[in-house]
Amino acid sequence: MTTEPRATGRDDLRRGPVAWAGGASNVGAKRSPNQDALAIAATNTAARHSAIAAVSDGVSTSAHSELASQIAVDAATDSLIDALTRHPGVNDPDDLCLTMRMAFLTAQDEIVARAGGDPDGYACTLVLALFHRGLVIVASIGDSRAYWFGDDGTNMVLTTDDSMAQLSIALGTPREVAEASAQAHAITKWLGPSAPGLDSTVSAFRVAWPGWLMVCTDGLWNYASAADELRGVFDHLPVEADASAERLSGALVDWANEQGGHDNISVGLIRIDEEDLPAAGGRAASAPPQGPSEPPSRAPAAGPTRRAADDGARGGADDGTTGTRRPAASPPQPELPL
Repeated sequence: MTTEPRATGRDDLRRGPVAWAGGASNVGAKRSPNQDALAIAATNTAARHSAIAAVSDGVSTSAHSELASQIAVDAATDSLIDALTRHPGVNDPDDLCLTMRMAFLTAQDEIVARAGGDPDGYACTLVLALFHRGLVIVASIGDSRAYWFGDDGTNMVLTTDDSMAQLSIALGTPREVAEASAQAHAITKWLGPSAPGLDSTVSAFRVAWPGWLMVCTDGLWNYASAADELRGVFDHLPVEADASAERLSGALVDWANEQGGHDNISVGLIRIDEEDLPAAGGRAASAPPQGPSEPPSRAPAAGPTRRAADDGARGGADDGTTGTRRPAASPPQPELPL
């Protein structure tokens, strides 16, 4: 599995170990330093694509939140790589969900160890997404999110926020009202020594159609929360038809900055194509995510295909579906045997 060197300059970070998996992180226009962190890892074989995307948002009231977030994404990603390298053939959803939970425990342990006698100085969110052998597994704590944008038009939020806004929504407050409230981004769960408990939400489903798996911090979804709304932004990014995941992530960061950039912004993308699906004929039966979900648009299903900004005016790789974007092929790179 291919990774890149650890983040150093985080104000404007790009990650792209392969064309089909990449990400971007930016400090935004209003809040410095960048308390977000990003990690991407991927295999680079034609036969078996597997990838990990992780983003974390440091809690702004914690003195060392930018350290906590970086520890979180690095420790969780390393834990997954280690587990999948030791057991490369694992394809049972329950086993992979347990592996994700262990990654969160590892991240928590490393943050607590770093914090030492400073229990309040280290706190962050974490969302972790894995694509492996036709399965998508996502886990989260806090209000960083995972989304699915399917080529069949399905748009979903795959995670449920641990936040005051989500509690209000559960009590019947309309989402637009809850997410605009003064306490909307007060989180109810986090990683760090002062965490009230480490109960990450883990969801799993078998991919039925090609599409894009995305993780992001609230610096992006603040401007387009609903899955259909954010998909509309994604579909109209001013990039070439075969743009890489890194390039698309950077374009989403740029878009968020154009909306005001009021927070740090981080995005990770993984492209899943027909040849990545294990069932005969390329498609597997879908299973709904395990755990709470949003209205109808929250499960692998429908919406417009990913299109170039000028719909056919740009050239690029085509997978046979009119207008669907696919990143150009990556050159071979070293990898672990996932």
